[in-house]
Amino acid sequence: EKEPMLAARITVEDSLRLLLDVDDIDRFLQSSQPQDNSFQLKRRRQVLLEGLATSLQLVDPFGPNKPGHSGGLAPKDDLIFLRIVSLPKGRKLLARYLRLVSGSELTRIVCMAVFRHLRSLFGGLPSDSSAAETTIGLAKTVSSCVHHMELSALSACLAAVVCSSQQPPLRPLGSAAGDGASLVIKSVLDRATELLADPHSAANYSRSARSLWQASFDAFFGLLTKYCDSKYESIVQRFAMQGSSSMGGPETTKAVSREMPVELLRASLPHTSEQHRQTLLDFARKSMHVPGFSPNASRGHVNSESVPG
Repeated sequence: EKEPMLAARITVEDSLRLLLDVDDIDRFLQSSQPQDNSFQLKRRRQVLLEGLATSLQLVDPFGPNKPGHSGGLAPKDDLIFLRIVSLPKGRKLLARYLRLVSGSELTRIVCMAVFRHLRSLFGGLPSDSSAAETTIGLAKTVSSCVHHMELSALSACLAAVVCSSQQPPLRPLGSAAGDGASLVIKSVLDRATELLADPHSAANYSRSARSLWQASFDAFFGLLTKYCDSKYESIVQRFAMQGSSSMGGPETTKAVSREMPVELLRASLPHTSEQHRQTLLDFARKSMHVPGFSPNASRGHVNSESVPG
């Protein structure tokens, strides 16, 4: 067990040194006048970044070695990646790498790996303040990258959440236990809303691209509502076991507001169908005291005044 983790630490150190070479190339390109060797330097930069993806053993489900199997990854495919990101320095490496590859196809590959393992990465904040800050920083970096993605990459990231063998920690934003998973998923939903609401950008997407997004969203929405229903039932059970007579009262309201991912439900609304909205309405009727819900959800919006910030 010690040897694989030692290998992971060595990989992290080697990778950080490689990123210093990329930084040097970037500084040279930014500080000097265009020269004959600028193309070679940019090509060198790309080769270094692609080499790092190989070192991290980042698997592209849509790559040539995985034809047509977006969810057909074997458990061992991400083993090296998981060992690396289990280390605080590995998470810092991943955040730096994402900033350097932002806007490229490598961004999608890295982000898909992140979305496949939201529980491993954001299941809880480390007790060490520095490690916790690194984890929060990684979530913010992923979120920033998502804000520059096109619809196909967003579809792939949301599909990665659904295809994961792990239940993502869908907590409210601001949760003391950590909200990294909800933050990055909300970024995907918000970016898709932005793209599809803009007539100019929306016109550029084919029917197949829109269908892929809708299929990914439908699967995610099913996962989200199942989670919310299960979470609500667990809260009800908890109060029942405590012999509480305040079901539906302020204590239950506080418990639900602390644990229900209202922001994700709200961010989902622009992409919902009539059937989805009926599901939300049914849930709202069952839990009228839940902050952020109202029967108006059936008409496509959530009562934002009562949504916790």
